[in-house]
Amino acid sequence: MSSARPAPRVTRFADAQALARAVAAAVEAAVRPGIAARGNASLVLPGGSTPEAFLPTVAALPLAWEKLAIFLADERWVDEPSPDSNAAMLRRCLLAAPGPARARFVPLKNAAATATLGADAARAALPSPDEPYDLVLLGMGNDGHFASIFPGSPRLAALLDPGNRERVAAVPAPDRATPAVERLTLTLAELRRARRLILVLQSPPKLEALLAAHAAGDALATPVVALGDVEVFWSP
Repeated sequence: MSSARPAPRVTRFADAQALARAVAAAVEAAVRPGIAARGNASLVLPGGSTPEAFLPTVAALPLAWEKLAIFLADERWVDEPSPDSNAAMLRRCLLAAPGPARARFVPLKNAAATATLGADAARAALPSPDEPYDLVLLGMGNDGHFASIFPGSPRLAALLDPGNRERVAAVPAPDRATPAVERLTLTLAELRRARRLILVLQSPPKLEALLAAHAAGDALATPVVALGDVEVFWSP
């Protein structure tokens, strides 16, 4: 899966505060029209550490939060009290605020014993395939993974397949990432249903990794290449 691909469109910000303000502005610009047109809107957020820098700024937005459905791009198969839970991070950094507390949060993790067993229930909780997400925000690891779509995963080709209709898929514990637990992830095809998709990066190494990945053009080696000319917000 190596070929020339369009370069990402990078907007550079001076610092983390400017980046957070830009992300919040993008959320507002995506959500308000959806609520005005349809009475509701949908937002997909990343897990990991990246959102902790911008979610408090997003939480302060004066939105009709009760009309917003919030989803995660991926989840580790751990219970919410775990510090490794993306849902726990989201509740702490966003949903604990008075406005966002009114939003409808749809976690990927459920009561099933494994991610494989829980995939069907997670899939059923997603919006109709005919309803695009208003905004998808993603992060990226230094290895070029996004969501839980990791290089070396035995499911990688399927997760990147634009014709994959799974929408959400169970993936085995990654070899080179922590925690080493099974996960659920939205597929590339599902993430691409967004009206707008932004990759949010911090630190020079992350930007260098992204640009090097696109120069090499091998999505199996660095899955982020499969996002093509994705819109990127970056700060040092």
